[in-house]
Order: sequence, then structure tokens, then C-alpha cells
Amino acid sequence: MRIIALLLTLLLFSSITIVDLHAQTSGDYERALKLYKDKRFSDAAEILQRYIQEKPTPSAYYLLGYALYKMGKHSEAMKYFKEAYLLDPDFKPESIKFK
Repeated sequence: MRIIALLLTLLLFSSITIVDLHAQTSGDYERALKLYKDKRFSDAAEILQRYIQEKPTPSAYYLLGYALYKMGKHSEAMKYFKEAYLLDPDFKPESIKFK
């Protein structure tokens, strides 16, 4: 009985962590969009680099690439542009919604 209680407790904490991680990554992406819109490209790039480790989406890769491009890091930016299209060959930059 104690083992079952322990397993249920571990399951509960792991599911809370997953939900919290999803909320955190969503918040990070929104924050990066705002920073990018405010022309704070370095700050946006820093957040996006962490974000893609947890949630590698084409829009995050593309936005990171564009932030790096705006910072004059063109060759590094190209790697992220390419990765966006490797993840989704039909990706369209206009699908990024700036709020």
C-alpha cells in the first residue's frame, strides 16, 4: 500500500512539473515575441535559445534566426532559418503572430 501511495505521489508531482514546464515555455515564447517587437533582439535571442531546447517549433527557430540576423550574426542566423524549414518545409514566416 505504501508503494502505491509513493507511486501516485511521484506521478502527481511529475504531471504538475510537465504542466508547469508547458506554461513556462509558452510564457517564454510570448516574452520573446514582445522583446523582438521592442527591438531587444539580444534578449529575445537569449530566451528563444532556451525555449527551443524545450519546444523546438519552426516559428521559434525562425524568430531566433531573425533576431540573430538583426544583431549582425548572419551565418549563425542561417542555421536557425534552415532548421525552421527542416522542421516544417511549408513554414511561412507570416504565421508568426506578434501581439
